Amino acid sequence: MEIRTQPKDMVALTTLSLLSEQPCHPYEIQRLLRERHKAYAVGKTRTLYRAIDELEAAGYIEPLEVSRDGRRPERTVYRITPEGSEELENWLADLLATPVDETPVFQVAVGLLGYITQERAEGALATRVVALHARVSALASTLSMAQDDLGLPRLVLLELEHAMALASAEIEWIRSIIADMQSGALIWNEALIRAHFEAMHAAAAERRNRLRETHPTKLPQRERREPASTHREETP
Repeated sequence: MEIRTQPKDMVALTTLSLLSEQPCHPYEIQRLLRERHKAYAVGKTRTLYRAIDELEAAGYIEPLEVSRDGRRPERTVYRITPEGSEELENWLADLLATPVDETPVFQVAVGLLGYITQERAEGALATRVVALHARVSALASTLSMAQDDLGLPRLVLLELEHAMALASAEIEWIRSIIADMQSGALIWNEALIRAHFEAMHAAAAERRNRLRETHPTKLPQRERREPASTHREETP
């Protein structure tokens, strides 16, 4: 199967997972998303209903019953199908086994670090470390509440542990980069960067020139059009 990794796909995957626990209607799924701290899906009502429609069209879920609570609108309860259970297992296994290039925005910014001054970069990275510390603390509090107050098992909270681990590892890596800046192991300024890129462009131009000399391109000569004669023959 094709690995689907877009945000809307994650909502569909999570919906399929929750329906594997028990039949639910969309409002119940929304409650579970909030309770399980699935921030990527919380509040995305349209995306959730679109996911339900697509899962039903694919045969992965099916309506079980339609209920009404008082004057509230009718609610359709869905359940997972055998095909949906198989799809869920294959989808999750592929996501766990296959790394994908998601190109996080921080990774992009790090790759362009030399385009701002070293002082500005160091200050920005130091600010990020503070924000990451706050994120780790918030995740730890959420994890503790989910375990102690809600009684959720660790198995459904592993994503919080993973997020904490990633943030903590990023903190250590940023600290090492800042330390290298301060020790002089990693330094740059506008003059160094400009000289570096000028040398790169010059080397690239030289390679192209050598390639042209080694393999000259024969350009077809354009046909020359003779200008129309303005000479008129004399009539006898």
